Order: sequence, then structure tokens, then C-alpha cells
Amino acid sequence: MNRTNSKKISCLTFILIFGFLGTRCATPTRKEEVKTYPKDYVYSLREISLEKVFNENRGLKVIEENATTVDDYYRGGVQEKEEGEKLLKEGRWVEARKQFEKSNRFLRVVLKYLPQDEAYRIVYEGQTVIFLPNLLIADNDLKLITVYKSLKEDDKAAQAKAEGQQYLAKSQESVKTEWAIQTQKGFKDQ
Repeated sequence: MNRTNSKKISCLTFILIFGFLGTRCATPTRKEEVKTYPKDYVYSLREISLEKVFNENRGLKVIEENATTVDDYYRGGVQEKEEGEKLLKEGRWVEARKQFEKSNRFLRVVLKYLPQDEAYRIVYEGQTVIFLPNLLIADNDLKLITVYKSLKEDDKAAQAKAEGQQYLAKSQESVKTEWAIQTQKGFKDQ
């Protein structure tokens, strides 16, 4: 081995050792307290809202081809939903439909492995996120009803309503939120 390769290996070893030690130091050592709530507790919009879910999942964009974990798929589903919401507000029906449908595809993968909603789920290194894949699909379907009606696809609107109500019921079995109550009212108004 020549001197240049030896220096590269020494430098790489140094970086790896200190990088490992740095991550160990940055890892929290205390356990966070997890609040417990009664089974019939209804989480307010101040505690759990769509905007909070969006804020927790912003950052590096998850692409379907690169998603490998349930957390990746959840984050990707939320990111696609956020984009769909923006397009819906702009009245860009076709693009919004694609985003909401893509969000639902991501979230259905999540539900294969973790079928129940959780108010707060610990994902990694003690980080907690609002984890509501069923409610997110129901909310997407509620938005898709508006999109499909605007595109004169009434049969798809009826299908989205039926599907959305099923996901909403599944969500409410495990977590009760004001957001779900609003979504339920939205389905009744359709």
C-alpha cells in the first residue's frame, strides 16, 4: 500500500470513529414520558391537526422508488397529500387528483403493516409523530369527492365516499379526534 492510500484509510477511520462517538453523544439518554389518555378521549384540533401532521413530515422528499420503511411510506403519503391540498386550493383538479391518489397508495402500504391509527407513535430515537394513516386516507377521499365531481366523474366520487367512510370508521376505532368529526360531517354534506 502506498503512502496516499494509507493516509486516506487513516482519515476515513478517524471520521468513522468520531462520527460514531458523535452520534452516541447526541442520542438522548433520558426516556420521554408518554401521556396516557382514556379510551374515549377526543383529541382537539389544537393537539392533532392536518397542519401539525404536515409540519412533522416536511423535509427531504420521499420518492416512491426510494421508500423502504413504513416511516418512509407514511412521510411520503403526507407529503403527497400536502401537495394535493395546495393544488386543490388553486383549482388544478387533475393534478390534485394525482397527488391525493398517490398519497393514498403510499398510505395503503403503511396500513398493510400498521393497520391502526395512533395519536402519537414513537418512530426513531424517541421522536414522536402523529400517526393517522386511516384518517389521512379518509380526508384524501373527502377531497377526491370534490375533485371527481368537478371533473364530472360521479361514479368515482361515489366510490371515494364509500371508501373514505370505511377508513374513517377504522380510524375512529383506535383514535378519536375533532379532525375525524369534521371529516365525518364533510361526508354527510356530500
